[in-house]
Amino acid sequence: MFDGIENMLKVAFSTTLEGVLLTDSNAKIIVANKAIENCLGYKIEELIGKDLHIFLPKPLHKIHRKHYLAYFKDPSYLAFENAREVEGLHKNGSKVALELRLNLFEYNGEKYAKAYISDISRRKEKEKQIQIEKTKLQEKVNDKTTELEGMVNRLSQTNNDLEVEVQQKVRARNKLRKSLLAERELSQLKTKFLSLASHEFRTPLSGILTSATLIDKFKTNNQSDITKHVGVIKTMVNHLNNILNDFMSLERLDTGDIHYKFSSFEFNKLMKEIINKTNSLLKTGQSINYSPCEICPNIYQDKKIVQIIISNILFNAIKYSPEYSPIDVTVTSSEYIKIIISDKGIGIPKIDQKNIFKRFFRASNVSHLQGTGIGLNIVKANIEGLGGMIQFRSKENEGTTFIVELPKNIAT
Repeated sequence: MFDGIENMLKVAFSTTLEGVLLTDSNAKIIVANKAIENCLGYKIEELIGKDLHIFLPKPLHKIHRKHYLAYFKDPSYLAFENAREVEGLHKNGSKVALELRLNLFEYNGEKYAKAYISDISRRKEKEKQIQIEKTKLQEKVNDKTTELEGMVNRLSQTNNDLEVEVQQKVRARNKLRKSLLAERELSQLKTKFLSLASHEFRTPLSGILTSATLIDKFKTNNQSDITKHVGVIKTMVNHLNNILNDFMSLERLDTGDIHYKFSSFEFNKLMKEIINKTNSLLKTGQSINYSPCEICPNIYQDKKIVQIIISNILFNAIKYSPEYSPIDVTVTSSEYIKIIISDKGIGIPKIDQKNIFKRFFRASNVSHLQGTGIGLNIVKANIEGLGGMIQFRSKENEGTTFIVELPKNIAT
């Protein structure tokens, strides 16, 4: 049975359409099949004992032998799992395009290699013809492309000339339009500013004049009334002074003439001073519930600007909240100092919230109350100038909460 199988394998080997050579570790051919004759022109008996590289040009023998011996020592030396294309020599001396694959195996403790050799001359000739046709086609495409590019360039130049002309006209038109809009906006701002200034100054000045007139009429035994009206005058003068400070702050913001003066100070102490001063502005029954941070180190900031920021937000909370309502002030400390000021006031209508930090903007539900509409604009600009941020949440008729975060800027 085994003899039959062996004979069958011999027949299968000898009739394989692909050329097969078996070589030893010295690259000597020990077995060849019939297909080699058609491929290389050698008879089988002519190849036995010859070097594997007999069908390669002599200048390549040395380098190929070196690779072959290295492959025997370490099969991973060359990636022979993929076919390699080489230029071979037919027995008659003509060149033949060959595809070579090697496969290492062991038999009776000895290493051998199977060399699969195929004549790929026809395939290479077809590939060459395809490449020639491809080159011709590419040349035609290049010629047409060059021709089209020339046309496109000419059209593009014409189009560019037209675009330049159109852009010049558009720029001139836009410049004129912007100039007119800027002039109109400046005129509107001037009108709005004069209206606000006139309104905001008229009311306290009227109060000052009235109180001064009444004081002049009082006799010495009306000391309590005098004290009352002197207090009114002081309050009105402070209000006017705050308005002037806001206008001056606007000017400095617009000109960029802002120079912060940083110093180290105790934040909790500053908060207490602000709240004590603000208590005199509380309406009947209003109260400020202050929750300081438990561990609040000194911070390095512009103390005056921080005071203006917090006082402005706290004043708004009092101004827009009804009598007998609480105002909650909470301070926490982590990476930033966070100041949270909440009230139960009229709130900010949702439609107005996107504009609340815009200059001269006032919500639709505060037209009956005094105000310039510049306070929060200045507050936001100063907070950002100090490296902080401001947020708020509000619901109409339920109240507003402002959250201010300021960096502590503590040198460690």
